[in-house]
Amino acid sequence: MWLHVYSNSVDAKEHLAIVFGAHTRSRSLDAERPGETELDRMTRGAYVGRLYPGRTSSRVDQLKRAEHTEPAHGRPEPAALPLVRIHSECYTGETVWSARCDCGEQLDEAARLMADPTLSPAGGAIIYLRQEGRGIGLGEKLKAYNLQDLGNDTYEANILLRHPADARSYGLATAMLMDLGLGGERGIRLLTNNPDKVHAVEGPGREVVVRERVAMVPLAWKTGGAQGIKSEEVEKYLSTKIEKFKHMLDQKS
Repeated sequence: MWLHVYSNSVDAKEHLAIVFGAHTRSRSLDAERPGETELDRMTRGAYVGRLYPGRTSSRVDQLKRAEHTEPAHGRPEPAALPLVRIHSECYTGETVWSARCDCGEQLDEAARLMADPTLSPAGGAIIYLRQEGRGIGLGEKLKAYNLQDLGNDTYEANILLRHPADARSYGLATAMLMDLGLGGERGIRLLTNNPDKVHAVEGPGREVVVRERVAMVPLAWKTGGAQGIKSEEVEKYLSTKIEKFKHMLDQKS
């Protein structure tokens, strides 16, 4: 697994790409930079193989004798399409175990699928965007939680706070996928239930092509409650996603 950090001039935040498999590499990371040394390249992560004491070349892993020539273009790719998840950060669901959403579960499940070569032979990438609370930020999200306790759903709470129901954008995700060599006609498999995300991540000129949408079914629904998050709050949250955000997910009977 590789972790790439992307800075940008759009929102001044650092977004992440969590990459599984050796076939996906960052063009901007691998590109030569004026005046840099081999140590500079290895320090910033532009190397092949693994780092170890005494290594002197970013391009040749002496333990594997593997020369690195064309990082983004010269490596044979597997026939299967890479799996991609565009994931917005959720501090409450991923860090403090909130039972109001299934965001942490979705992040874990995406990583599990991509890390298993029998399920995703081409590996994949989780594009982790800093868009807490569907783009309204953590402070406003906690206000939305209070409004939910007063009887509103997640859609209504954002509107009452004078925010869009979903304030996220995906242009940066498209750019990150292109940098990782996941753009173009070959296409990707996208892990999502959100129809808006499918169209948005492809970009205005279909810079990224979604060849297949892979549904993210809640674990509690798949296992009859034996696994996953099971709470009244998360069931209401999922129902709102289906009914008001038009997510492509069959309602649990």
